[in-house]
Amino acid sequence: MEKVLFLLSLLFFLTSIGIMIYVRKCLLTYTTELSDCLQGILDEDENIDFKENQDTLVGKLMVKMRRIYEILIMRSQENLYQRESLESMISDISHQLKTPIASIRMYHNLLERKELEELKRDEFLSAVEKQVDKLEFFMNSMIRMSRLESGIVKVNPRENSVYELIAQAVCDAALKAEEKDISIGISCSEELLGYFDRRWTGEALFNILDNGVKYTNPGGHIEISAEKAAFYVRIKIKDNGRGIRESHIPMIYKRFYREPESVDVEGVGIGLYLAREIMMKQKGFLEVRSKEGEGTEVLLNLPADNAFYNV
Repeated sequence: MEKVLFLLSLLFFLTSIGIMIYVRKCLLTYTTELSDCLQGILDEDENIDFKENQDTLVGKLMVKMRRIYEILIMRSQENLYQRESLESMISDISHQLKTPIASIRMYHNLLERKELEELKRDEFLSAVEKQVDKLEFFMNSMIRMSRLESGIVKVNPRENSVYELIAQAVCDAALKAEEKDISIGISCSEELLGYFDRRWTGEALFNILDNGVKYTNPGGHIEISAEKAAFYVRIKIKDNGRGIRESHIPMIYKRFYREPESVDVEGVGIGLYLAREIMMKQKGFLEVRSKEGEGTEVLLNLPADNAFYNV
């Protein structure tokens, strides 16, 4: 009996030792796999073997680790994009500020001349004022753009009158249009409603209309029409101005982009960019159709109602 008990005790002891060795080996394997994965994450290795197909505790941990890894990669890419965007913006701003600042400095040097005629002095002061106005317009545009891009500004869409939106934009652009003898026609039902932020959409529409006035020759015509089309309310601004080369149309949405042939027209190339950002913020979209020498047609597509906006 004692021999049997001894053998059983020995068997139990050896089994325990075997289990301990097995558990230790498993733990060593698991910790090694986890350590390798963590090291791969730290090294930003794109070929990490997470072994998430294993139906074990480690396999479940690997699934979580892969998710963490994907989040870290995504945030790293977002940070890289933001850094590149910031560098691009700083470069663009620097380029945009150089010309007016250089002009102001030049006129300042000329105005310091004591022998300068009074007529010339007034002319140079007027030129300085124009450059200051340009800087002010640019800085205000930059502030609006940065507020939109950073999410500080939240659009507040609600049911609004499309006719009143158009009428206000035409009123704001009327003075410049009158100076160039450009007529503006409106074709829109006073009962037409859309779902949009009145203030920001008004700015987008004004930017488009203002561009139309700038790039349309004196005596030209701009027609604004609006209609409901399926889920959208479509506002069309069509001019008979100089138009855009077809190959250049994809580039006009870029921040600060200006047509090479447009150096004689005032502006900084930010209006269309802002307009598209505003449209996208409220689930709308913008289209541009143009033919060089014949004119441009811009379409603002806005949600027709709350139901579509909340989809």
